[in-house]
Amino acid sequence: MDAPFLYLVRFWVNPDGAAAVLRWLDGGHMRDVVAQPGFLWVRRVRLDQEPEGWPGYLMIYGLESRQSLQAYFDGPAPARFAQERKPFEHHLRMDRSWGAVDAALP
Repeated sequence: MDAPFLYLVRFWVNPDGAAAVLRWLDGGHMRDVVAQPGFLWVRRVRLDQEPEGWPGYLMIYGLESRQSLQAYFDGPAPARFAQERKPFEHHLRMDRSWGAVDAALP
């Protein structure tokens, strides 16, 4: 699970919509994102913190480079994924971060 650049998507799901969101992620979204050029792998982490009772998750994507992520942002995939997310958008709170790996230990 090594990559020089990471893209992090942290999100919380209203329990009423959690099943639909996880079906979307597991039913193809994670696979579709990691199939984009420059993406190497993806991991989903279930967070212990549940503000207001909303389960939290962290998606960690490993990428070849910052340029790979920028090409993804500039391409058509994010708009398509935003459309796919619309039916349960009101059940989600999200934030995104990205950056180069600064240090690592085996």
